Amino acid sequence: WQPHISKKTDTPSSSPWLGHQNDVDCSFGSYYLQHPVTPSQLSSYSIVVMAAAVPIVFSEALNLQQLGVPEGSIKHGLTSMSSDKWIVAVEPSQVTLVDLQNNSAVTRRPIQAEAAIMNPSSNILALRSGTTLQIFNLDAKAKLKSHTMTEPIVFWKWTSATNLALVTAGSVYHWSIEGDAAPVKMFDRHASIGPNTQIINYHTSPDGKWCLVGGISAGAGGTVNGNMQLYSVEKKVSQPLQGHAGAFHTIKLAGREDPAQVLVFHEKKADGAEGHKLYVMEVGRDPAKGAAYRLAPTAIPVPADAAADFPVSLVIDKKNDLAFLLSKMGYVYMFDIHTGKTMYRAKVTQETVFVTCGQESTGAVFGITVRTGKVIRVQLNGQALIPYITSTLRDNDLAIKVAGRLGLPGAENLYAAEFERLIGSGQVVEAAKLVAVSGTALRTPATIARFQQIPAQPGSPQPVFQYFST
Repeated sequence: WQPHISKKTDTPSSSPWLGHQNDVDCSFGSYYLQHPVTPSQLSSYSIVVMAAAVPIVFSEALNLQQLGVPEGSIKHGLTSMSSDKWIVAVEPSQVTLVDLQNNSAVTRRPIQAEAAIMNPSSNILALRSGTTLQIFNLDAKAKLKSHTMTEPIVFWKWTSATNLALVTAGSVYHWSIEGDAAPVKMFDRHASIGPNTQIINYHTSPDGKWCLVGGISAGAGGTVNGNMQLYSVEKKVSQPLQGHAGAFHTIKLAGREDPAQVLVFHEKKADGAEGHKLYVMEVGRDPAKGAAYRLAPTAIPVPADAAADFPVSLVIDKKNDLAFLLSKMGYVYMFDIHTGKTMYRAKVTQETVFVTCGQESTGAVFGITVRTGKVIRVQLNGQALIPYITSTLRDNDLAIKVAGRLGLPGAENLYAAEFERLIGSGQVVEAAKLVAVSGTALRTPATIARFQQIPAQPGSPQPVFQYFST
């Protein structure tokens, strides 16, 4: 196959983290894709719609309408994508299953249901009709469980391979597919996400001890307010948050043995006075091990023409410790979780993305556009990230940190300059640590010779030992 590519005209921008002045279509690149393709596997194709100097790759993987899914079924509540394995669409008289691991093969089953979601790991399908829930193992062609709720489900989501989260008008339940147990009530919804709030997402922390439920509601002057409820399973207490999207992730911090379980979330107060902010804060750390990790909130650079825009999803790139924030107006923001800094922003679609999921093997983020059914893919372009940070963001400190953490090229000269600065100021230990995170950039005979030239301090080992021991 050959994708149809069309040329666009770009105007340089003065914005330090925006590739081009006008955020239209795929504004970060010089080309846009007019016709989608259907890959045999979402992780194996590479249709790059980007300029050479930008740090993300955007592409369109497939189109649900072209696979026969009607426009009316491609919306919140009817079409789901729990992982990169399946897309499920509920139609008036059938359920359509798109097998993304098998050349996007389509199977249609004559099932009457109001909603259907596939397990993220196994071929296990959950169906909902009214208050009745059923779970089927498609491989074994057997029903695993069923249950009738006492109140309607307004939102549901697989939080793991074995747990299905159920949100009603007043409470949140967890239902394990193992054993015969009925759904277990976890907590009541906070007043800040009351009956007038449409729930749009739910997450649990890696350790299972924290829950985050979020939704949107109408605000003053036509705005859309976002509110979330952070709940501690152990302490049985809730904290309301004003914002539209968030997710949990675990990161490894330099100089700390235990990993940090962090909540990454967007904040915007109802009055909008302080603008959009990104928070990164650790949850659940044992106080005996020290203070919890927390970054100062950073401003999210929302463009002037998107003042009414709001986030609809935040997806973690677990492979690279990045966060992708997707907005109602089609913008994507890429953040570094370790610093909270915005590394890139672009408008990747003119349509609303209503469902998203991450792909752990590649770090890519997938989303589906409402009604049109375009399955889009956004992923880090590692080869371009460090040059972009240095030349466009002009943030050498960020470039050094990210290049060292992810093992990316482009920071060799920065490493050399920072090494000389540290050596010149007598910070031998810090210089050795920089060598350690630089990959092969500073692991050279010249670096060893530089350490050997440093005179030893009385009572201290030779500086070159720092090189070999760090």
